[in-house]
Amino acid sequence: MADTMVRAFLDQARRIADRDAFKVKRDGEWEGITWGDYARSVRRVAGGLRSLGVDRGDKVSILSLNRPEWHVADLAVQSLGAVSVPIYVTNSPPQVAYIVGHSESKVIFCEDAGQVTKVLEKKGELPALIAVVVLDAGGAALDEFVRSYESLAAAGDAWERDHPEDFDEHAGAVGPEDLATIVYTSGTTGPPKGAMLTQSNLAWTCDSLDQILPGEPGDRKLSYLPLSHIAERMVSDMLHIWQGTETWFAQSIDTLREDLTACRPTVFFGVPRVWEKFHAGLQGFIGNLPPEQRERVEQAVGLGLKRVEALQAGTSLPPDLEAVYQEADRTVFALARQMLGLDLARVLISGAAPINPDVLRFFHAVGLPVAEVYGQTEDCGPTTINRVDAIKIGTVGPAIPGAEIRIAEDGEVLARGGNVGPGYYKDPEATAELIDSEGWMHSGDVGEIDAGGFLRITDRKKDLIITAAGKNIAPQVVENLLKYSPWISQAVVIGDRRPYLTAIVTLDQEKVAQFAEQKGIAHADFAELTRHPDVLRLVEVAVGEVNAQLAKPEQIKRWTVLERDFLQEAEEVTPTLKVRRRAINQKYAEAIDAMYA
Repeated sequence: MADTMVRAFLDQARRIADRDAFKVKRDGEWEGITWGDYARSVRRVAGGLRSLGVDRGDKVSILSLNRPEWHVADLAVQSLGAVSVPIYVTNSPPQVAYIVGHSESKVIFCEDAGQVTKVLEKKGELPALIAVVVLDAGGAALDEFVRSYESLAAAGDAWERDHPEDFDEHAGAVGPEDLATIVYTSGTTGPPKGAMLTQSNLAWTCDSLDQILPGEPGDRKLSYLPLSHIAERMVSDMLHIWQGTETWFAQSIDTLREDLTACRPTVFFGVPRVWEKFHAGLQGFIGNLPPEQRERVEQAVGLGLKRVEALQAGTSLPPDLEAVYQEADRTVFALARQMLGLDLARVLISGAAPINPDVLRFFHAVGLPVAEVYGQTEDCGPTTINRVDAIKIGTVGPAIPGAEIRIAEDGEVLARGGNVGPGYYKDPEATAELIDSEGWMHSGDVGEIDAGGFLRITDRKKDLIITAAGKNIAPQVVENLLKYSPWISQAVVIGDRRPYLTAIVTLDQEKVAQFAEQKGIAHADFAELTRHPDVLRLVEVAVGEVNAQLAKPEQIKRWTVLERDFLQEAEEVTPTLKVRRRAINQKYAEAIDAMYA
């Protein structure tokens, strides 16, 4: 086992130099980039950074969409003993400046001229920044401060000619306790904090995951979630290096279905919103089938759900029903898996936020057993995970190999292991709150552990609602029930120190537009549609169905339907589509107050 990601990368590049590390679509064709080419690019870019004066311990930011150059920049930085600092491309200029300034980044890699503009707008506030490297230089004004990726690589060639031993000396000096990366949290409750992760943290986590999710020759992963998020970073970057697999780059989130069917990944990670969209898509497809065919498919799904229920209870279907299910699996469900591009997937994972267990049951029923993973940026992503062959729906699984979990007296989930980083960069007070004197990381989540060691997350500690009557309520449970409706896209439950619960609701534009078309509802735009009585009735019915499953204090008494979905650019959701509760409460304060008038 390599003790650093740098050593793991260099070993892998030597071992499988001729195999493809990446696949990227260019001019309509998927092109391969070998591990040997990957390693040569890392060496060139590292040399270019050295020519700029980057050395051990320096910070280098990366502000780009997923692409091979992102990985090259990351490993080039780490190979020098320097520290990579990812930034979301959706961040505003002040947010970019905050991270670059707080981390004291010396260089920043930018996707294109648009991202460079964000940096230049705040250049005067960034005294440590000496250079911007633009990956796609078209439209960018290049000068001494802003240079192209190609010119940096060329400078790296010149540096290596003059200093032939420099790269190997730096890479060889990288040790397990060296800081590898600072990943700034998405800031759902305030300014982002820089979670520090060492080489040992990343390598330990990869080794732990490899014990339960071992790589296989020919494994493929599709990179489409932001690499600035720890989940995608671990799946398609770090674990990719550790296992020597292929990472394909989606063209965009909008082409996900197309890219999935091209890649046909063997390992696929999705956040709940992705799985919810897949679920809604399949349900819509079934609903549009001719009546006789639809009935057959619905019966097959119903049988699949019964089979899931039996397996979760430790039993099985009677042999005659199992035979019927297997026939449906070979025909109907095989087609569904093929439609999604997941027909070859052997590992399917959901994480980064809670998911409705009914969504998971549906996927299990159609032969796509999705396993939940749970963790934080601060411990490299995974704390617990359901094993693929032993998934307990409704839980996030037992601790990953080598890690420990326990529940504190107040219900908070605590974790300890080699994946837990040293804390927050330049924030000893927050670090002390995160990690106690015995090394336990305080997750901020509330949960419970069953007799089998499986963890169930019930809510965020700070998100718990305490009503005016003193009732403790976990809003995410209610929100996930609401989002199970095909008409509802997002829901935020309100009620802290209030007499009853209310909700801010957004609608699924695609499904509601289809409903309007079928009903012949005239409308100028989607905003007008959200106010139509027939559409509001859909929400009323959905809320009623949810309330029927809840105790009286947990029921939604009033709700407000917004004219649009929550937007990342409006800072209402994070890049991984988690709702920013504080922002929603502040932005829609007037509408919330009206529900309690």
